[in-house]
Amino acid sequence: MNKLYHKVAVASVCTAIGFALVASEEVKAATITLTPTIQFGVNVRYNHILDVTSGELSSQYNRVSREFDDPFSLLTAKVVEFNISSFLFAPNTVIKSAVFQDRISRFGEASPVGPSIGGYGGNGTAEASDAWEHVDLLRSDFSASSPGDTINFDVTEFVNGAGPRNSNGFAGFVLLPWLLGELTLEGTDALGRSSLIIETADVAEPVPEPTTIFGYVIALGVGGWLKRKNSSRHNKIALQR
Repeated sequence: MNKLYHKVAVASVCTAIGFALVASEEVKAATITLTPTIQFGVNVRYNHILDVTSGELSSQYNRVSREFDDPFSLLTAKVVEFNISSFLFAPNTVIKSAVFQDRISRFGEASPVGPSIGGYGGNGTAEASDAWEHVDLLRSDFSASSPGDTINFDVTEFVNGAGPRNSNGFAGFVLLPWLLGELTLEGTDALGRSSLIIETADVAEPVPEPTTIFGYVIALGVGGWLKRKNSSRHNKIALQR
C-alpha cells in the first residue's frame, strides 16, 4: 500500500510540474509617445526630369510646400528623426504598432493633396540629403481636412524593417506634398514637434507545446518509478546474499 501511495504522490508532483509549464506566456503591452531627436526643414530644387540640383537646410521645419519655377520645381520638406533603438534591440520585445502623427496648422492658397511621407534610416544628424534619399511610404489626401486636425500615418512595417535597424535605431521620416501647394504643420506638442506613437509587447520566453510537456510528465513519472523499482531489486539481492 505504501508503494501505491508513493506512486500516486510522484504522479501528482509530475502533473503539477506539467500544469506549471503549460501556463500561458505572459504578454505585457505598453504604448509610448516619442518626440523627435531632431527635426528640420530642407529646401530642394529639382530639374524637369526630377533630378536634385541643389538642397539646403531650412529653419522653417514645419513648412511643407511644392511650387513650380520654370524650369525647376522647388520643394520644402519637413524631416524628423526618432531614436527607437531601445525598442528595436530589446530582448523579447516586439513593436506591434507605430503611428507617425502631426497636426495641420494652416493651408496655403493652393492647398496640397498630401502630404506624403517617406522613411529612411537616420543618424541623429540634420542632413539635407535626407529629404531625397528616402523610400516613399504612404500618400494620403488631407484636402478635406481643417486646421487643427491631426494627420496619422501607419509606419509599423517601416519601423520594423531594415532601415532603422541598420542605422543604430534611428527612424527618419520626410513629409512633403506630392502636388503643388503649401501646408504648415504645427506638431503635436507645445514645442511644435511631431510624434511617433509606438505600441510594444514584451513576450516571455517560449514554453514547450502541451504535447511535449505531457511527454515530459510521463517520462519523469515512469523514470522515477523504474529507478525505485530497480533500487528495490538491488536491495533484495543484497539481503539474500
